[in-house]
Amino acid sequence: MDYKIVEQEGFQVIGVKKVFTFNAGQNLIEIPKFWEEVWSDGTMERLEALGNGAVSRYFGICNVSEEQAPNQEMDYWIAVEHDGEPSDGMEKWEVPSLQWAVFRSVGAMPEAIQQTWQKIYAEWLPNSDYEHGPGPEMEVYGPGDNKADDYECEVWIPIVSVSTNAHFRR
Repeated sequence: MDYKIVEQEGFQVIGVKKVFTFNAGQNLIEIPKFWEEVWSDGTMERLEALGNGAVSRYFGICNVSEEQAPNQEMDYWIAVEHDGEPSDGMEKWEVPSLQWAVFRSVGAMPEAIQQTWQKIYAEWLPNSDYEHGPGPEMEVYGPGDNKADDYECEVWIPIVSVSTNAHFRR
């Protein structure tokens, strides 16, 4: 898989969020509908305005709290990076400073990114020197036609080194 390891300082996002279940893959059906809704109801234009019309990337952020995990639920944000206060109907959230494995995904949405997620969990994580770390997972979308075969985006997974993590368990 095409990936890199990066250290990223924390940053603030502003956006909209919904709670989704990941039971039986329901999130794979409902999250693309959420994106369609945000593009069609004017929310994306409001998010773009926060960046003075010059938003270079959009985030789809998955965060599972301790309370949500037993219910197989998660918060999913559609957001932009922005310092400041949210406008009506939006919220702000701090993405923490973390070490991330960043995976390149190429192809039409949502199929390409869903395949990338599957490969991360089925192939990369079990065979890497890393474990999933505490923190949110992110999809990072840039400009362009997200239905094109050559559209590029990224999946960011918080990670910790297996050897480092084993050291802390002693």
